[in-house]
Amino acid sequence: MSTAALHVGRPRTEAAVRFGLVGLTGLVINQVLFMGLTDGLNVNFALAAIVATQGSTTWNFLGLERWAFRGRERGPAWYRFLAYALVNNATLILRIPLLAVLGLFGLGYAWANLVTLFVLFVVRFLVADGLIWGRAASPGTAFREDPFEKGSGPPITGEAEAARPGRYQYAVAGAVHLDSDVELPELAFFRTTQVAKPDIRIRIGTVAAMPSSKIRLQRDGERLTYREHLGALGANFSIEMGEPIEVQASPLLALSRHVLYTNVVEALLRFVLVSRGYVLLHAACVAVEGRAALFSAQTDTGKTSTVIELVRKRGYGFLSDDMTIIEPTGHAVHYPKPMTLSFHTMNAVRGDDIPARQRLQLQVQSRIHSKSGRSFGRTLGNLNVPIMSVNSVVQLVIPPPKYRIDSLLPCEIVERLPIGDICLMERGDWLREQVAPSDAVGQQLADG
Repeated sequence: MSTAALHVGRPRTEAAVRFGLVGLTGLVINQVLFMGLTDGLNVNFALAAIVATQGSTTWNFLGLERWAFRGRERGPAWYRFLAYALVNNATLILRIPLLAVLGLFGLGYAWANLVTLFVLFVVRFLVADGLIWGRAASPGTAFREDPFEKGSGPPITGEAEAARPGRYQYAVAGAVHLDSDVELPELAFFRTTQVAKPDIRIRIGTVAAMPSSKIRLQRDGERLTYREHLGALGANFSIEMGEPIEVQASPLLALSRHVLYTNVVEALLRFVLVSRGYVLLHAACVAVEGRAALFSAQTDTGKTSTVIELVRKRGYGFLSDDMTIIEPTGHAVHYPKPMTLSFHTMNAVRGDDIPARQRLQLQVQSRIHSKSGRSFGRTLGNLNVPIMSVNSVVQLVIPPPKYRIDSLLPCEIVERLPIGDICLMERGDWLREQVAPSDAVGQQLADG
């Protein structure tokens, strides 16, 4: 992901301060309008709140347009106003789930309200600074740095634009090639400078621009579109099956790269790998005396902790802590994604050398991305809320604690080995027994 284009990696302090000052004046305008309508004109408080919000939104837009982001206007003013008004109103939807998440930490309503206001300020600023008043020429290309020098030829559009190589190339096990405008940290180990014909192409652009009353999954021929309530500002995406498979991700989804990978890219990787005789198996893997030992278990059983202990204490080679590629020949191929670590796991690895600030950060990250946090997310998913947009924003503000194993401890990352043993892990009392191959296969399928 290009931080230069998004202005996220290098925060614009002056713009953020001006954005905040405009927002403070907007609060005053909102309060004046609300009190004037309710006390002066006896307007119903709900209607007064809606009118006051639109009035302060208009005031804020003028302040941002004429002062905070002056000189950064791109395209028609009405487009920027509608986009800003939409995000200003839509982010209010995020307050309820955020308040509920903060309730997991035992925060009172007053503190939780302040925290959510700060989070919404950050989100609104990121969207305004990176999208609405971004430096790109259009919403569809706002996240892409042109790999060709300006002035080197006529504008590239249509089929030529679609065929242009993305900024990031990945070759997964030499079997699947990805061409992406979005950096995918989970596949960092497979990144290459070789530009090959892609099997999966990922682009960024507007998907389902109009707002929706509910989540919709629409099919049009070979094209499948997932759209949420917020229209162009939501975490929408489309997939068009073909050669290559074309993925279009909305700007918000492209910002939250882990959500994009987990919910879209990994599923497509599984599909392409299976079509070529490979399996992306939900199992950890270490190298033991020249052979691969697989550890299959359901999520949150302890695969990562087990692998770290084996690598650290016994010096086993590392292939993966979560997913392993199985070749048609029966060999195991590494899939070294960054590991998601809990505070306790990190403490066991690094001990007392974790700075106090990182300890606090890990505690918050671990709580949000724990099993209970994910269960709360699944509960929200059963309601009519833009769940993927909420998830994207949460992971933008509080990213999951992910670390490469070689950044935590010295280890050998092994590429490919014949399979020697398979260990099925379950929660419960200590038990060690040998199972029949048919039972082992059934358990692995159940583990995902």
